[in-house]
Amino acid sequence: MGIPERKEREKERKRSLMIKAAEELIQEKGLANLNMDEVALRAEVSKGSLYQYFNTKTNLILGICDKASSLFNEEVAKVLGKDLPGLQLVYLIGETFLKFVTEHPEYFRAMRFLDTLKEVNEVDGSGYFKSCVAHRHSTFTCTVRAIQIGMQDGSINSSYDAKELAVLIWSTSHGLVSLVYQNQNNQNHDLLDQLDLDIHSLLKGYIKLIGCGIANDGSKNKYD
Repeated sequence: MGIPERKEREKERKRSLMIKAAEELIQEKGLANLNMDEVALRAEVSKGSLYQYFNTKTNLILGICDKASSLFNEEVAKVLGKDLPGLQLVYLIGETFLKFVTEHPEYFRAMRFLDTLKEVNEVDGSGYFKSCVAHRHSTFTCTVRAIQIGMQDGSINSSYDAKELAVLIWSTSHGLVSLVYQNQNNQNHDLLDQLDLDIHSLLKGYIKLIGCGIANDGSKNKYD
């Protein structure tokens, strides 16, 4: 291994340490309380070194979002690689989303942060922002492809437009997953507990609703 390769490996090691430190602090104190000084201290790097990698707190959070969206995109791609009817692939993508959020709430916080960005100048030229958007587009494309597979194999009603259907599924599932996230991570948002609703039962009900709506008649009995 040459000097340039060793330098790049060391750079990546430091970047990973900083992101890991930020993830831990977000889990402990919440995203709103993330502090760059504390991140540098936890990662055992100087504040100047931290700012060389992440020039703003926004960019640091986007760095976590980049990692999170990349990992989620990989999981969705695995689903798409399965030899299953398209309707089942859509179902599994939804399950994968809920599982990812349940197991990695800190990643979901960072991914939601991308949705709340209001100041475009905060992310001008940010490679992390561009990468996050690219990962999101790739995940959406996988969902479209799963629907197209279902239309080709006859498990999904082909009268729909695949892209429009993907937007509808993605937006409604995001709303459900956000509700589950809030219920698990914010004591002021305990609607599911108040209604005595089980998360997994709720997911099955959602999948049945969507599945019966988009399925061809011959596939609807899977949700009876």
